[in-house]
Amino acid sequence: MPTYLSARRSDTVYDGITPAVRHFPDATAAVIAAVLLAYLLPFRLVFPPLSDLGRPGIMVGFGLLVWWALSRLHPTLVTRGQQPMRWAMAIYLATLLLSYIAGQARGMPVLEANGAERTLLQALAGAGILFAAADGVLTRDRIDTILRWLCWGCTFMALVALTQFVTRIDPTTYMKLPPVLTFHRDVVGFRERGGDGLVRVAGTAGHYIEFSVLMVIGLVVAIHFARFADRRRDRQIYGALAMLQAAVIPISLSRTGVLALAAAIVLFILVWPLRTTFNVLVVGCFLAAVIQVLRPGLLATLKSLIMAGESDPSVQARVEDYDYVTPFIRERPWLGRGIGTFLPELYQLLDNQWLTTLVQTGIVGVAGLVVFFMSGVVVAGRVRRFARSERDRDLAAVLAVAIAVAAVSSFTFDSMYFTTFFITVHLMLGLTGALWRLTRAERINQIEAGRAARARNREARTARGEETP
Repeated sequence: MPTYLSARRSDTVYDGITPAVRHFPDATAAVIAAVLLAYLLPFRLVFPPLSDLGRPGIMVGFGLLVWWALSRLHPTLVTRGQQPMRWAMAIYLATLLLSYIAGQARGMPVLEANGAERTLLQALAGAGILFAAADGVLTRDRIDTILRWLCWGCTFMALVALTQFVTRIDPTTYMKLPPVLTFHRDVVGFRERGGDGLVRVAGTAGHYIEFSVLMVIGLVVAIHFARFADRRRDRQIYGALAMLQAAVIPISLSRTGVLALAAAIVLFILVWPLRTTFNVLVVGCFLAAVIQVLRPGLLATLKSLIMAGESDPSVQARVEDYDYVTPFIRERPWLGRGIGTFLPELYQLLDNQWLTTLVQTGIVGVAGLVVFFMSGVVVAGRVRRFARSERDRDLAAVLAVAIAVAAVSSFTFDSMYFTTFFITVHLMLGLTGALWRLTRAERINQIEAGRAARARNREARTARGEETP
């Protein structure tokens, strides 16, 4: 199997695609730790002295940021060369910093000031995850390793949610590690919705909507491995994981989950072979039939929620939010009131990350968030266009769809507040950068190998007198 290399030092020479491999320490293990801590532990479990910033996955993100910054100063560990995701993250952080400065300039009460500092620090932890994934995951196999662990983390969350839904017992209340970690907020719990004894569940996530979106992201990643894992047994295992994650999306009783799933299917129809699309739709219909048999009324409840439109109270509340925030937007349209300052305790819960971003960081902040999401989609699209293997092209499509689903879903809840979603999005963007770097290096290696081979052929012909020097 060819080794994909990227420039790790300025004097790196590309001499083909199968050079001797030098083993460098990288960030793979720490990135996996951040993912598993986010998915396996309940959202409300924190390290007490740090409050919301003490969530274990966020703490690992801070460590990764320090690691990445120090690696930039090391002649061997630094990953040189172009990396578009670094620029995207830098632009996004710059817009957040500008909004923070604008908020400090207008003056803020203590609660708003604390919210601003907390949000800015969390953004730096997210940057640590993104930078470490983009620059610190050194081989194609390690990208797959991280995504496999992501699949298993999603599977664990799905099993917890299924247990909650079937038994009405919440295992997350027992997932406590005193005295290191403690519960910081109220338990997410169960919420009745739609009658017939149906309740919403969230697994280890912080909200039912977050849970449904994470299951969709895990589903598309699992489908990739169900198609491209090396061994047939592995393909069967990941196919089973994909079906489990698809089956638990309805038990969140979330319109957002259905919207995210529909968006993912539509996007994949544009890039999948017809046979793959047909197979996935057949399996989806089979799962829907099984759900209807095992829990009659669940799919009908989802349908009624989707068809309710503006008559649904939650939809009405979201529509009314626009009138409520209009004066705040007009007052400070460009840089907003300040990052992290529009707190539900002082104002109103908007349940719309894009609207919250507009209020808090203004038009500049929304532009930064657009760059943040769109850069991942565009870079993944370029990888898909130029990648040489079908496996790489499919993974690029998976990353693009996952990022697009996250961006669209952010219209329906305050997505960046929820740690698992936050870490997953930064991970997907970082891995997009890593895949871009590795596939680009593969192309350069092959081009340089071709040039070297042609040069050797010319020299050989010249030595035999077949060609004049």
